Amino acid sequence: MTDAPPTLRELIGHPHLAATPLSGDDDLDRHVTGITLIDPAGTGVVQPGEIALCPSIPAGYLSSWRLDATIRRLYDQQAAALAVPFSGPDGETPLDGSRRLARHLHLPILGVTTPPLLWAGTAAAFVHSPAVDAADHLRRAHRALTHRLLGPQDVARALSGVLDRPVAVFGPDGTPITRVSFELPPGFDPHAPVAQILAADGDTTVAVPVPGTPSGTADLWMAAALGQAPAAWTRTVRDVLQLGTLAVQRWQATRRVVLERDARLRAGLFGDLLEGRLDSGGSAHERAAELGWRLDGWHVAFHIAALGQVDLLGHTDAVASAVAAERIDVTVVERGDGWSAWTTSRTEPDEDASRDLLAALQRVRHRLATRFDCAIGVGRGHPDTGGLTRSLAEAWDAARLARGRPQTGRLVHIDRLGLAQLLVAWASTETFAPTATRLLAPLESQPGELVATLSTYLDAGGSAADTAAVLGVHRNTVAARLHRIEELLTVDLNNSDDRLALHLACRVTLDRNTGY
Repeated sequence: MTDAPPTLRELIGHPHLAATPLSGDDDLDRHVTGITLIDPAGTGVVQPGEIALCPSIPAGYLSSWRLDATIRRLYDQQAAALAVPFSGPDGETPLDGSRRLARHLHLPILGVTTPPLLWAGTAAAFVHSPAVDAADHLRRAHRALTHRLLGPQDVARALSGVLDRPVAVFGPDGTPITRVSFELPPGFDPHAPVAQILAADGDTTVAVPVPGTPSGTADLWMAAALGQAPAAWTRTVRDVLQLGTLAVQRWQATRRVVLERDARLRAGLFGDLLEGRLDSGGSAHERAAELGWRLDGWHVAFHIAALGQVDLLGHTDAVASAVAAERIDVTVVERGDGWSAWTTSRTEPDEDASRDLLAALQRVRHRLATRFDCAIGVGRGHPDTGGLTRSLAEAWDAARLARGRPQTGRLVHIDRLGLAQLLVAWASTETFAPTATRLLAPLESQPGELVATLSTYLDAGGSAADTAAVLGVHRNTVAARLHRIEELLTVDLNNSDDRLALHLACRVTLDRNTGY
């Protein structure tokens, strides 16, 4: 299948064929079949559809009657456009009358700012042999990507230089992972891990996936914003980006080996820490210091528990980056269902420090939401190595409970659990669970998310306004649901004994339903 010839608009959208429309943007959608050099003083023959290029023009040519004569002659020959050397806005430009004539005859005038003969050769090669242009870009991309191991951002910068167009790296859902000059257009589908050529408002964006898990989902996306672009140039960019994804995969494979080696070292030392073997110093204590682990001072641990099936090692860098972005200076360690870490200070953390850490960790959770959902638990502040072990255990327990507490943003501090701490142990027995299930059974079959409303209301200390804010509904809706709950359960929510029993039942039921 042969592509249609590129249009003038597409041609000058090529990074090496930029030109300024001196007579306006009209009539740039006509197709170009070739390039012909002409002498403005002669009567050279131009075939229909060709761009007539004057390699040089005498001084005063653009502002004289000779330009009008050339426009009329090229119009009679059905030329696609007239291209002339152009030194910029401060140089000589066509008179208004010449511009009006060109627009009236539908013959665009293009101002070429690069050396005209070089521009003509590049344009002719692109029009007649786009495969040659593609091969040249692939050759340059290969040279730029193979001289050393490059990470995703370095690959994007290298390809941006090759294509002379902005190239950026995006996350699995299309969210930029760094500051970029463009965004993926609305037609982008992050769930279709194939190369996508997207058009929006006349501009073209090419997005190519970096394959991730064996299931075929994209781990990253590499995209280039092209502006107006012919089909052949778009395919060239796609092929160059796909070459870039191979470089990223090579970096990922090498990085994976390094991560696995470091993870084994961290896991061994972390086991020593949890079993108290780092208290007495020795070689293990020295290795921990070499890794930057701070064991002296006051420690506050937190645990990030991934929800669902997540490649922990593959996401360790992302977790560390999200934590570092919030200026939390820690070392992230893979542990069980997620990652543990701790902050260290010389003095006991006060309430303000605890509040700031919780706010920062909530932002960390939001940053990670583009990759996976998670729950975060935070331990108390304890001194020295033994205290760190205690705080890590508390963070683990808090994260376990945070999984079943969406009303708290799946972020729980061990000191803010109160009665819920008791329920963690109680929910693991069969003493209260059957009673709790029977107590709330009348609400399960009713519309209006009554169990969730009741649980949120009790967690909010009996505040209907706070409950409405958490659930995202009107306060009157909450009031109506609470009235319905009282009727169905024949309880009085103003009675402290009833509230306690219901709170226990909600917590046990929700924890058991989430499987934790």
